[in-house]
Amino acid sequence: MEPRTAIVTGASHGIGAHIARALAARAMNLLLVARSEDELRRLAAELRTPGATVAVAAVDLAGRQAAQQVAEAARAELGHVDVLVNNAATEPQTRFHVLTPAEIEDVLQVDLISPLLLSRLLLPVMLERGYGRIINVSSLAGHTSFPYTEAYAAAKDGLTAFSRVLTSDYRDTGVSATSLVLGPVKDAGVTTRTLAETGLTASTAFSVTPEKVAAAVVRAISRPKAEMVVSVGPGRFLKALMDYFPGLGPVINRLSGATKLMASVADYREAQRGQSPDKALDMPTDPIAELNVQG
Repeated sequence: MEPRTAIVTGASHGIGAHIARALAARAMNLLLVARSEDELRRLAAELRTPGATVAVAAVDLAGRQAAQQVAEAARAELGHVDVLVNNAATEPQTRFHVLTPAEIEDVLQVDLISPLLLSRLLLPVMLERGYGRIINVSSLAGHTSFPYTEAYAAAKDGLTAFSRVLTSDYRDTGVSATSLVLGPVKDAGVTTRTLAETGLTASTAFSVTPEKVAAAVVRAISRPKAEMVVSVGPGRFLKALMDYFPGLGPVINRLSGATKLMASVADYREAQRGQSPDKALDMPTDPIAELNVQG
């Protein structure tokens, strides 16, 4: 069965926009989801063709009714959904003890709970139609103990576990879930903004392009499996090694300079908020997996 409809969350810029372009190139009807309606509409205008629907839904996935809102928009605009790409994420880029409980809950809501709830809402029709692909954009952050990503890493590892179990439970139905475990991604989203904003620099030696991530999404649709590592060079080997030797992650982060760099980013973020745990953050919705120095 050739998929014809897809939802892409976090589609306004960064990796999400590249994923949307790759799916549009396959003549798929799309619902683009993010907080910024203006950015979504600009991308939709770029991708829309006479024979293809490209609709937008400006929804903040931190909202408790966000998944329901997206599902209702999908029914109205697409009718049914063949492919769900859970790409949206948030990462405060600061030390865990500085975060308020509400900020931790927002990370978990955007990065884990909304993707699970949206998958649950779309799953019955996928099962009825005998076809569905759920693509969850995850990260190496937990595997590498990437600095200052406690809540983010917990959520992303949760997406990977969710993908494994759902694929196993529904293996004979035509529905599958894939966790795309990303290493560093260059020239997309939070990477460019963070480094430009802070004046810091980072190596791109082991970074993949956002186009490669988008190609992995297309590959997961046609040849699904529970987990795909999207990295370059030793990335896949390092993930497997750290599954057995988790203490290697912090060592590699220190030797590569990632720990020092992320400490500087955290200092900058905490200075922005006056080092006050009571001051709310308004952070971008791109995942920290895009940061170029991630191991």
